[in-house]
Amino acid sequence: MSRPDQPGRSHLLPTRYIVFLVVAAAAPLASMIGNLPIAIARGNGAGVPVSFLIAGTILIAFTTGYAFIGRRVVSTGAFYTYVAEGLGKPLGVGTAYCAVLAYSAFTFGLAAACGYFDEQVSLAVGAKVDWTICAAVSVLVTGLLNHRSMEASSKLLAVIIVVETAVLLVFDITVVAAKGWAAFPLSSFGRDSWLAPGSGVALMTAFTCFVGFESGALYTKEVADPVRSIPLASYISVILIGSFYLITAWITIGALGAPTAKAQAVAHGGTLMLDLIKQYDGEIAADAAGVLLCTSMLATYIAIHAAASRYVYALAREGLLPRPLARFDEARNVPVAATVCLSAATVLCLATVASARTDPYAAIIPVLIGMGTLGIIALQALAAVAILVYAFRRRQEAGPVVLFATVVAAVGLALALATVCSNFTLLSTVDTPLVAWLPALYLVTLAAGLGFSLWLRRARPQQFAKLALVEHRASHQLR
Repeated sequence: MSRPDQPGRSHLLPTRYIVFLVVAAAAPLASMIGNLPIAIARGNGAGVPVSFLIAGTILIAFTTGYAFIGRRVVSTGAFYTYVAEGLGKPLGVGTAYCAVLAYSAFTFGLAAACGYFDEQVSLAVGAKVDWTICAAVSVLVTGLLNHRSMEASSKLLAVIIVVETAVLLVFDITVVAAKGWAAFPLSSFGRDSWLAPGSGVALMTAFTCFVGFESGALYTKEVADPVRSIPLASYISVILIGSFYLITAWITIGALGAPTAKAQAVAHGGTLMLDLIKQYDGEIAADAAGVLLCTSMLATYIAIHAAASRYVYALAREGLLPRPLARFDEARNVPVAATVCLSAATVLCLATVASARTDPYAAIIPVLIGMGTLGIIALQALAAVAILVYAFRRRQEAGPVVLFATVVAAVGLALALATVCSNFTLLSTVDTPLVAWLPALYLVTLAAGLGFSLWLRRARPQQFAKLALVEHRASHQLR
């Protein structure tokens, strides 16, 4: 259905497609196979389910404030616009450039990761295909899908999400069938477990598994009813993702046995989940999970590429990036110039990585994805503070529930950000002095954006007045 004010537009997305985009960005299968073993082995072992419960609770609280401002301020700029509304335009501009840096780094890293894991699958079947070729195919497929329309991308993501989720659900069910109530060890929620050494690392890892859930607000220009659809999709997504992660992590501890979970995770390393799937579901299921890990990475790449291109579009529309990048195809409902630009930038990044002739997984992929993850969590934390300020100014509209939830979200995400910063080398898995200083790039970018905004306010006041363009604003009660 087209919007009343845009009768000729097609490809407008319903709520369920936004949910698919958001869940795909969070990558359930890739998160469980890639991140859960790290949380158990380097975190607090059997207490990991509590980390997912805490992270999920904080993000549900964040979504409460996110939905409150999302119903009143609708803009493709998402976090940038919310920070500008709550904390002022200069800080909002700095946030906007940090968002482009974070989502771009994540996009580049995911493209390389797709190539790397596809190469590993090709090696397993005895037909080696170089990772650069696999990555190039992933970039081409993603670029074509996202250039065509997000409706096409969403339909593909829906299929991938259903299949990858089914693999983990089958694993959960077979473990419960084999172990009964022992699959849900109560000791995971005991004080000794969740306060065990490494709880900060486990909490950091849990938050990284949710990265991408906030991306729904970037599609406000492409949905039929953004005032209703975006907040609803955000709630549905974070509840689905959080519940699924919590249950799967808990059952995984049950499969390992709570007393020995950490030791077994250390022994198995990165193959922990695949080894458990093989043990409980058989070798064919484990092989299928390995292949689906590649499709899960592709789904995440498609979703994050789409989110990044919309940030580029939003900034170009504001004049904060070259205005040709703001070209939007109204028929297909796609920011075509930003999509092409991001694909080209990804090719350039991958070519640079390939020319270095280094192992992409050992030196490049974790750093790029780690930078993206850190930046997105920082955006969530800053947005939470901005939403708190915004809600407090409108406390009669917000009410005590929204105000309390935004306080919980702001404090929780600030602590999560501090944890991620202090453990960045673990997040990136590359422990070198240069990598440890990479988070400082966000401070430099934020300062540069803030300075540029202040210059705009003085030198070009008309352009500054138009910043943080809002497509829909409501200051009174909404349905």
